[in-house]
Parts: sequence; C-alpha cells; structure tokens
Amino acid sequence: MRPDKIFIGFALLFMGIAMLTVSASVEYGGVILIGPIPIVFGSSPEMAIAGIAVTAVMLLIIYSAFRW
Repeated sequence: MRPDKIFIGFALLFMGIAMLTVSASVEYGGVILIGPIPIVFGSSPEMAIAGIAVTAVMLLIIYSAFRW
C-alpha cells in the first residue's frame, strides 16, 4: 500500500473525529460485509438506508469492473 493512501485515510479519520467534537448533530451509518452477510448500523434509520444504498452501488461498480 502506498504511503499517500495511508496518509489520506488517517486525514479523513481525524477530520471525522474533529467534526464530531465541533457539532453534536453529526449522523453516521455504515455497512460491514462478512461474506454474504451484511451488518448495517447507523445513528438514524435514514443513515442506515443510505449506507445500504451506497454499498449496493459500490458492489455493482466492483462487479461490473471485474466482468470486463
């Protein structure tokens, strides 16, 4: 893995933590895929649904990239 990608990852992590300390109204959500089983979490139902939608789009993009 290239060092610049690691740096960008850490920068995004620290910016997210900084946003949490500045604003109390930050919402979060995500999806963890363990094999075919999705684990969905979020601070509100809307964020959980948004996480599912983003995951579905990303999976379609990855699937179509490997089909070519």
